[in-house]
Amino acid sequence: MKKITTFLGCVGVVCLFWGCSSDSDLLSPGNTLADEPAISSEAETPASSGSTSKNSSSSVKVDKNNPTSSAAGTAKPDTIKEHRYIQDSIAIETPNYLDNPFFCWDENSESCKAAKEAAATIQSSSSITIDIGGEGGGTQIDNSIEPSISGLQMTDMRDTQNYALINVGGKLWMAQDINIALPSSQCYDENDAKCSTNGRLYTFSAAQSACPKGWRLPTREEAQAALDDESYPWSYSGRCKDGECSFMGDMGFHWTSATPQESDKKYGENQGDSYTVIIVEKSPDYGDKDDVKKFFQVDSKTKRFSVRCVQQ
Repeated sequence: MKKITTFLGCVGVVCLFWGCSSDSDLLSPGNTLADEPAISSEAETPASSGSTSKNSSSSVKVDKNNPTSSAAGTAKPDTIKEHRYIQDSIAIETPNYLDNPFFCWDENSESCKAAKEAAATIQSSSSITIDIGGEGGGTQIDNSIEPSISGLQMTDMRDTQNYALINVGGKLWMAQDINIALPSSQCYDENDAKCSTNGRLYTFSAAQSACPKGWRLPTREEAQAALDDESYPWSYSGRCKDGECSFMGDMGFHWTSATPQESDKKYGENQGDSYTVIIVEKSPDYGDKDDVKKFFQVDSKTKRFSVRCVQQ
């Protein structure tokens, strides 16, 4: 009896060690855990010198319907390719908003498509204008030179920059913010690249000279027509105040030639000769969804806002 008991005990110890050894093999570097899909290394591993095979014996086959399964007895997978597989599976493509920073409320309208197409063509060939004088600087411009117009594109012959145009209420409007270097104008955050994509920001006195010959700031009626036209493309170019710039991508501010009236926002708190009317446009994604997105506001003439010109 003692011999039988001793024999069975030995068999039990051997079985115990064999089972533990099998479990540790599953966690060894040569095997793949259930939560890490194994990838074939067949295409990644070069054949050794003189070999006619493609190292097919080192491949781990993956069932597309069950990526956690693998064939028993296969060799160590290519961990570099496995890492690349995991990275690719979670890669997220982010948009480049500077490619075309113009927004139309009615994106499918023909006038919006034409304006955006013209703007994209112009942007691909336009160069960056540098304000030699820095903030408050700029160059002297000859405003007696008329622009050249071809279809829905205008070339400002004062500095040869090009702009897309759009018809609003029977009037030709610029579909982009103007970018001519004048005293009392600046790029957002003093970044010349932002001038190239979003135009310059001007004080009200500088805005009076920003438009080329035959063009001017919009009246209240013309501005209202643009606010009502869902196909008119706005760019949310922000503003600069006391040397600090803000609201890029969230809001746009454009000068008008309108006279303040009681229905304008901030009319009661901003009165006098140092204030005038601007157009405010909020991005659809900025602020509360029930906010009024486009409206007139009375604001300081010393702040720097964008300029859209209208043909006389």
